[in-house]
Amino acid sequence: MATQPALERTPELTRLECQGAVVKSSLGMLFNETVPVKILLADDDAVSRSVLRRTLERSGFDVVCVDNGQDAAERILAPDGPRMAILDWMMPGKDGPSVCRQLRACASNPYVYLILLTSRDANEDVIMGLEAGADDYLTKPWNPEEMKARVRAGQRVLQLQDRLIHEAHHDGLTDLPNRAFFLERLVDSARKAQDGKDHRVAVLFVDIDRFKSINDSLGHLSGDELMKEVAQRLRHAVRTETVILRKEERRHANRGISDVVARIGGDEFVVLLDDIDSVQDAVRVAERIQAALEPAFLSDGQKIFITASIGISGSDGGPIDTKKILRGADAAMYKAKTFGKARYEIGDPVGDAAAAHLLKLEHDLRSAVEKNELEVYYQPIVALDDFRITSFEALLRWNHPVLGLLQPDSFIPLAEETGLILPIGRWVMRDACRQMQGWNRRFAPADPAAVCVNIAPRQFEPRNLVQCVREILEEIGLEPRFLELEVTENLTMQDAAQAGEILQDLTGLGVSISLDDFGTGYSSLNYLHRFPIRTLKIDRSFIAQIEHCKESCEIVHTIIALGHGLGMKVIAEGIENTAQMELLKILRCDLGQGYLFSPPVPTEKVSEMLMARLQGGTLEPQEGNYERKKSAVRIKSWNMPSPSLGRAN
Repeated sequence: MATQPALERTPELTRLECQGAVVKSSLGMLFNETVPVKILLADDDAVSRSVLRRTLERSGFDVVCVDNGQDAAERILAPDGPRMAILDWMMPGKDGPSVCRQLRACASNPYVYLILLTSRDANEDVIMGLEAGADDYLTKPWNPEEMKARVRAGQRVLQLQDRLIHEAHHDGLTDLPNRAFFLERLVDSARKAQDGKDHRVAVLFVDIDRFKSINDSLGHLSGDELMKEVAQRLRHAVRTETVILRKEERRHANRGISDVVARIGGDEFVVLLDDIDSVQDAVRVAERIQAALEPAFLSDGQKIFITASIGISGSDGGPIDTKKILRGADAAMYKAKTFGKARYEIGDPVGDAAAAHLLKLEHDLRSAVEKNELEVYYQPIVALDDFRITSFEALLRWNHPVLGLLQPDSFIPLAEETGLILPIGRWVMRDACRQMQGWNRRFAPADPAAVCVNIAPRQFEPRNLVQCVREILEEIGLEPRFLELEVTENLTMQDAAQAGEILQDLTGLGVSISLDDFGTGYSSLNYLHRFPIRTLKIDRSFIAQIEHCKESCEIVHTIIALGHGLGMKVIAEGIENTAQMELLKILRCDLGQGYLFSPPVPTEKVSEMLMARLQGGTLEPQEGNYERKKSAVRIKSWNMPSPSLGRAN
């Protein structure tokens, strides 16, 4: 075998070459103990070297020989270098222990099993060799059978190590690379783009359309088999002669190229195309993927048709920002889904941050209920004369896994627009009724509290809303008088006649109706008199100006008088300081709600409040609550009028 030239080692070169060698080993000899390992034999004694070589080759091993330590280190560190070495202790230039130390210093290098061969058998010599990095130690004269047994033991160690590496970087179901390996390769591609000019890459996000429904209908075992076949088709669709993580020399440059097809989620895949000519190369790959998925899949004799939504983002030949190119592909994929699925879209590498956020938010919101990410907070409503809690308003929050706790104005408009408000609204009502039923049984059997739930415009439909409320009350067992539904002034006046019928049907169930944001719309006093409304809620915009604006104070006074004249209770929303509260008490407002008393709180805090209430406690005003409100960070995705579902007062 011809001697390979010595290579100038750099951390980047070593890392890329080492990864290629590990992958090749993982795919070529993984789980197969019959495949012989390539062994490097370094010994300056020609006779000993020849005898040992013949012994190993007769057992089927591929043996490479050198006569000094320097050549041994260079051969092992070269691409596709041997994974096992038998090193004589004493060699010219660099001895066996020195070679061991050099190889072990290369932390990113694929592991090489090292056997020291020497006539030195003192305990201190054995310890010295093992501490230098040797895995095994064999003394001269060596026994052929013992030598072969030790080599086979080393081969098993290497196979186990390759297996562990493979499992850490590959998906257990499809055997495709996983997210971690994909990100490593993307970073490597970005590094190559910095080192060389005109190095372009593309990322394709591939999401299988409606796979959850297919998986639910087939069953998870059949769904897994189907996903394996999808993975195989994707793998063979990427470039013409692709293999996973292949590494080849370019015709015009001495640098590696790696295309990666990885599985990053249940039905999500990602493709990295390295060193392409233009984004059109990625488009052709996307078209091949679509074509590969077009033939029917067979599952237990049943034909299944699968499509994919694909987002493409490519670099422009300059430095690669990995976060931006990923965001661009992600946004493009969600755009493809929005425009009808079974298609591809090309994204901007920089990415439209607002569009990407909105598309991603919609996708996440669709699974938020299923993943138990939504949470109902509760803000107490108190009697202004004695500060006793009378009820709680249910306010929705979203514990987003990445963005944190989201306020409703960040996602309720989107839920309204997409129709997701219907299942979300039903979930909120059920959860609020369930919590209130439990609280009343535990803390307030003699003086139960009520829960107020906001009704969004798309929920306000005659048949669905009344049926939904009836079913939830029957399911939970909550007495209807402890559920109050809040509707906005404008909502009731869009079709006053129909609104009156819906409200009458709801009150026929025994629930109460509250008119929210009163004073901001265009209520007809005639209809207001006819509607079965129990409570008026004065909009916060009037309360905020009540101390300083005479007109606001007069409006609040008029609303309170009107409500009392119609036999209604009146609640002031958004009370934030004691001056507002004292003025409202003078104006004979019945109830108050706002940060002066309490911000919206999670369920465990409500339990504490109701325990104190059971013991005769009240909810005294606290100015510090408003200071906490002002310092709170709210995440908004875009400016859009927000429905009332979940807004804190």
